[in-house]
Amino acid sequence: MTNNRVLICDDSRSIRLITKRLLQDNGYQVVGEASNGQEATEAFIHHKPDLVLLDLVMPETDGQTALRQIVEHNPSAKVVILSSLGSESDVEECLRSGASSYIQKPFEEDILLSTLNELQ
Repeated sequence: MTNNRVLICDDSRSIRLITKRLLQDNGYQVVGEASNGQEATEAFIHHKPDLVLLDLVMPETDGQTALRQIVEHNPSAKVVILSSLGSESDVEECLRSGASSYIQKPFEEDILLSTLNELQ
């Protein structure tokens, strides 16, 4: 696995912990965590992760804004949206804004892992 450095961005501490454990157990290195969109953008610039897991509904700066800022900073960034929002318009907007994939929460572990593997 070459692109295994991951940044987890979610306002739920429990989601971050569960996701971090899952990723580490499957050979990924979690290089940072963020609990809001502003932190997500700053952590992306600082850590330069290979993959970003990004929630949409977060305080201060939402995930949609953070996605645009991340892609503006690095147009080839690989960002997977993990969100409880799942309307067709939400998915389409994220993909148009540069997201690599969109997974609705609650997510199945194998779907998350296979999506990340595909982005390697």
